[in-house]
Amino acid sequence: MRYLNALPRALLHLPVVVGLCISVSAIIVSLYSFLVVPWIHENPVIFVIPISLSAWMFRKIGLFCCFSCLLIPVWIADAIHYHNFLLPMNIALYFVVSGISLFIAGFFVYSQRDAFDLADRAQRELGRAYYQQQRLNEIKDQFLQNVNHELRTPLTAIYGYLELLLEHNEQLDNKIRSTFLEHAMQSCDELQLLVNNVLDTMGIESEKKHIYVEELAVIDIISEVLERFDPKTLQSHRIVIDVPEYIRVLANAQYTRQILRNLLSNAFKYVPAQTTITLSARLYGDVVAPFHPSPEIEISVQDEGPGIPKDEQGLLFGQFVRLRRDTNGPVRGSGLGLYLSRQFVSLMDGRIWLESEGIPGKGCKFSFTLPCIPIPSVPAKTTKAMLDPLYSIALPTDD
Repeated sequence: MRYLNALPRALLHLPVVVGLCISVSAIIVSLYSFLVVPWIHENPVIFVIPISLSAWMFRKIGLFCCFSCLLIPVWIADAIHYHNFLLPMNIALYFVVSGISLFIAGFFVYSQRDAFDLADRAQRELGRAYYQQQRLNEIKDQFLQNVNHELRTPLTAIYGYLELLLEHNEQLDNKIRSTFLEHAMQSCDELQLLVNNVLDTMGIESEKKHIYVEELAVIDIISEVLERFDPKTLQSHRIVIDVPEYIRVLANAQYTRQILRNLLSNAFKYVPAQTTITLSARLYGDVVAPFHPSPEIEISVQDEGPGIPKDEQGLLFGQFVRLRRDTNGPVRGSGLGLYLSRQFVSLMDGRIWLESEGIPGKGCKFSFTLPCIPIPSVPAKTTKAMLDPLYSIALPTDD
């Protein structure tokens, strides 16, 4: 069966000109045999070959053209033979029956060609579906491996600090006990962030409805997010906050905190120690844009890390996507943070993007926009003077 299908399949891969030459040659040879060769003389079975070839290679149009090219010369030859275009009844009936039989045979071949194409299309789609399934299985396995590592790290820290408190509680002073509890709570926050990311990914489609938004001071949100990080992590980098106290956005507080936490977590993971991470907020573009009639605030997280290759930047906001260099690296991740950040920003009528030259040391800049409130009605709870001594964060002076 495989070899029987080889010739018809090979005919379909021929250039159009070659296929046309084959069909025309088959028509000429069959007409010559029908009209001249004695042992084939006026046997219409010979026409099955050109009709089948034409219907197979050129579908319906090939069938009709070939049928016409055969019918007209045969009709003219018989008319010349009988000296009348109106053939005798028995000849005309034989002519009609033969023509209908040949047309049915050609239509059957044409139908087989359609079924052949449909089977090929189904086979390609099946192969594509199989590849996608394999790819999904690989992504699932990688995701489970990453999540397992991400879950184990904070759980190990929590267990370790609680075990120390349980076994050596009487030997520890209040300051050390408080330190252990703070570290355990920070590990709980990391665990909660991972669980929230996974749960939010599962339910993000059902959240595409009205969400609660309120007036938020950007500097307050940044302060709340930084409070949740380990002080050692903050002290290992030089963090610059360039956020005026008067900037307000109309957003969901939980989503905004989670976006910033995802972006900062990535920066702390991949950026070398003792480098600068800058958080900034400013008016984005023109006050009135064509597709966003209300002003927007651009909030950015910029680092001095290895950067992101340009050929992978377009995929970075996809679900379960991680850079090739990080897949087998020491730093684990679920591949959900940036995907969820994009979904959250979209729900709040904003945009998120990445700027990076892909050059180590020049880092990258993640920015997202949120609707701006030009006239604030809620005072900021945090000031630059409060942030500086608390986190040892360098703050640029206002102009």
